[in-house]
Amino acid sequence: MPLSLMPVSWQRGRRRLLLFGQGEVADACARLLRGGSDRLIRAAGADLSQRKLLRELLNADVLLLAGLDEPLALLAELSPRLGRGFRGRRRRQPLRVLIIDDGAAPAASDLAEARARWSDEVQFEQVSIPTAAARRLLASWPLHWGADPRFGQPIHLAILGRSRFSEALLVHALRISGYGEQRSRFTLLSEAPEAWERAFTRAYPQAHEIAECRFSTLDGLGLAPVPPVTAAMVCGECVPATGAPDAPDALSQARALAERLLDVQQCSPPIFVEIGDATPKGELSDWDGQLIPISHRQLALDRAVLLDGKGDELAQVIHNHYRDTTEAQGRDPSLEPAGRPWSTLASSYRDANRHQADHLWAKLAMTDCQAVPESQVESFAFAPIEVERLAVIEHGRWAADRWLDGWSYAPTRDNRLKHHPQLIPYQQLSGPMKDLDRFAVRLVPTLLARSGLGVLRMLLIGLAPDLAPNRAASGVERPTATIAALMRRALARLASRYPDRALIIAASLEDEASRRFVGIATDEFGASFFLLLPQPLPHLLNGLDEAARLKTLTLVACARRRISLSRPGDLERWLDQRAEILVELGEAEPLAEADVSRRKRVRIGPRGGLQWSFEY
Repeated sequence: MPLSLMPVSWQRGRRRLLLFGQGEVADACARLLRGGSDRLIRAAGADLSQRKLLRELLNADVLLLAGLDEPLALLAELSPRLGRGFRGRRRRQPLRVLIIDDGAAPAASDLAEARARWSDEVQFEQVSIPTAAARRLLASWPLHWGADPRFGQPIHLAILGRSRFSEALLVHALRISGYGEQRSRFTLLSEAPEAWERAFTRAYPQAHEIAECRFSTLDGLGLAPVPPVTAAMVCGECVPATGAPDAPDALSQARALAERLLDVQQCSPPIFVEIGDATPKGELSDWDGQLIPISHRQLALDRAVLLDGKGDELAQVIHNHYRDTTEAQGRDPSLEPAGRPWSTLASSYRDANRHQADHLWAKLAMTDCQAVPESQVESFAFAPIEVERLAVIEHGRWAADRWLDGWSYAPTRDNRLKHHPQLIPYQQLSGPMKDLDRFAVRLVPTLLARSGLGVLRMLLIGLAPDLAPNRAASGVERPTATIAALMRRALARLASRYPDRALIIAASLEDEASRRFVGIATDEFGASFFLLLPQPLPHLLNGLDEAARLKTLTLVACARRRISLSRPGDLERWLDQRAEILVELGEAEPLAEADVSRRKRVRIGPRGGLQWSFEY
């Protein structure tokens, strides 16, 4: 095939990218990498006899092999030519070779053999688009985004449509699904559920040790006896001709799933919809607050992710901490396979660090903590009871990693047979083994600090349900300037009273006063927002006029958590168990003295002004 090079004038100081490959994967790489500060050349063929191509290879900073059927064969052909070309040349940094696949990756052993043929002037990295996209999706929208495990709500992820991405998403979600005693649940929906279940069970025979996995068709799905779905991903079945999901079909399936969940479970979880290369159109007012369009290729092939290591920062910190610890013990980490520098570290060890890093956010969620810039925090340590709770979760994460890698329990460890004696419940571990998990938990603040982050405890501030049957009579249904000023005074005092806490406002947005309070808190005081849903989101939106609906959607879009509380009394129980401070909007009897010992309350009303049941 003749060589076709996109014209480009290299500029000193800019990375030079050389892309080999044909088909959708290579096209997506070219489309997403073109137009930035880097300079891209795309080779439509690989006629290595052409001197121009060889010169570009020698000058490239990054070589991308995208969607090739035999990338290792091309590397074998390149090896002697580049070896001769590199001789006597001084490079500023090694040539990065990114082998980018859409799920059909070379075997790890073959890649290791190929890596051994090259000098240290070449660094190999394997990029699986489905796996990278799954990591980024669950980093942006973690599994606990649609639930509150501390309130006893189990994670329940539904995945509709079998594709390479949906399979990768299931596996990665299983790795990081440990949130304590409540077992997570995964519902896998496709047109051929038996075939998917057989293939999955063959590949991951120990997955049942981690979570409940159920395979079904959408029509045959029974949801009444199981916990509510907390999030869903709709990929659409793959189109045989292209191997890619059908975006219009995925959208119609997402709407059908949303209707089914609303009808059977009275819930409205966030539903991610694979749209492929399509561009979402429309305004915020067109949104239903539930369907969220994503492109897994765009997630994985984002320039910062692919070229700059975005999303791997914490994993690299964990790895460097291991290297430092090894060196402190008098050993050279670079001589050990797991201790080599990140740039030359084998994919299996990189992934182990990534899995540990990706689960850290679940640990913070289970202690009502969040990561913030380190400058905002002086010091932090988990309480002993938190260490023990998180140690149980950490052991579950470690075990999930082993189970998904094919390990099983046996009294004696055997690496060849993948037998391990520690694949038992945390409570059955010996004291020294428990200490390993406790040590890993206590290390979390240190690892975050090395990443420039600190840990801040949340202050959960709940907005109470209506104080009066007639909200308009209470004077806060349509907040006046006076009420807004009182809200600002209350928030300013709370921020001043708790400078070492992260303000979280938990509210249902069912009235204008609540929406106003949440808007002021998030816009002016840097608070985060937990959306409480005592009724499904469609029911909430349908009862609003156009202006109120738009304001509500604006707040829904910035919600840090969406917590379904659809059973009778759930909202009141959540506020009683989880909110540290209760804010009441409206007039009622003066706060009783007994409230001081039972609950911290703040009441905001047009006649009573601000009333506090505690020292502020």
